[in-house]
Amino acid sequence: MLQVRKSIRKVLKAVVPCLFAASLAACTVPGPTQVSSSGVDVDPNQPVQVALLVPTGSGEPGKEEIGRSLINAAQLAQRDLQNAEIDLRIYPTSGTTNGGAAAANQAVSEGAKVIVGPLFSTATAGAEPVARAAGVTMFSMSNNPEVASSTTYILGNSFANTAESLVSYGLSQGLRNYGIVYPSNLEGETARNAAASAVSRSGANLVGSEPYDLSVESIRSSAAPAAAALNARGANAVILTDGPTGGLGYIAESLRINGLSSDNVRFLGMQRWDTSGEIMSLDSLQGDVFAAPDPAQLGVFNGRYLTAYGENPHTLAGLAYDGIAAIGALISEARTNGGNPFTSERIIDPSGFVGATGLFRFYPNGTNQRTLAIFQVQSGQATVIRSAPRSFDSLAY
Repeated sequence: MLQVRKSIRKVLKAVVPCLFAASLAACTVPGPTQVSSSGVDVDPNQPVQVALLVPTGSGEPGKEEIGRSLINAAQLAQRDLQNAEIDLRIYPTSGTTNGGAAAANQAVSEGAKVIVGPLFSTATAGAEPVARAAGVTMFSMSNNPEVASSTTYILGNSFANTAESLVSYGLSQGLRNYGIVYPSNLEGETARNAAASAVSRSGANLVGSEPYDLSVESIRSSAAPAAAALNARGANAVILTDGPTGGLGYIAESLRINGLSSDNVRFLGMQRWDTSGEIMSLDSLQGDVFAAPDPAQLGVFNGRYLTAYGENPHTLAGLAYDGIAAIGALISEARTNGGNPFTSERIIDPSGFVGATGLFRFYPNGTNQRTLAIFQVQSGQATVIRSAPRSFDSLAY
């Protein structure tokens, strides 16, 4: 286990002021006087070449829009850097495996010292072997833990992270008996496994997992036995993994109709519910909660992006900002203390980094932890009832 470099009190003193700064520039905490070197040689006192791999190049309007927003956010972060200078270069991946590999090959051949991206897990899978063979650290913008490793760190918020936030909140409200209701597809099963692991690690009780197929007929036929089973096992919290574009509305309504009373059972959402006004107005979800980035932090980023570019950022744009912010913080520390900025010891520093939506930090296996707010549905509106933590002091690592 790596030794923590500073006491929690010192980390807090160094990190918290950055949270209230006018800009969202990366914040870092001074590290040790000596750090072991790994990967490619990097001189932090010179401009560090950073490759940004984005899903442009396919001609698909959706990918092109996301790519443009990622580039803008990365350049916004670049302008915010303090005590760090980077040479940011853009490489298109088309969002494909082959495109990711080709972009990584070009970036490495042109001297990239670190890579931010790709966005999609498919493109990341193509880029990862290239980066690893070259000794280049990669901060993928994917949220898929399957592509994370000791040299590829994912920036996207994962189901595991959301589940940890939800269960932590539930326990604080005295909810100890959890059920999980999920669609029987890859996404649903991945979310189900993340939720089950979070419940197990917390010491709470997992009383049942109930799947359904994504069709109105299947949801209607599955809801009655699922509700009966969860009631019989004493569930007082049910984690719903589905989202507004899937079967969330149907399953929530059907479970309530079939006996999962809101008086006795709280619903906890693994995906954002506030992207749909129709979902937010459902009687079955009033008083229930979901986890999402803290709007106070996100609002600052969105406002600065709008001022800079005259349009609102894509919802994924903050991932590129965060990757550049983390790199800038690592370079700044290396300028102060020497050594390679991108050693695993520095990257997985428990104090973490400040980004577009708040605090985040990396685990040794390449996954991450992000601080999230808890929202409650009240009269069709999402209201923050627990702000995102402003330090990692109270959170497990």
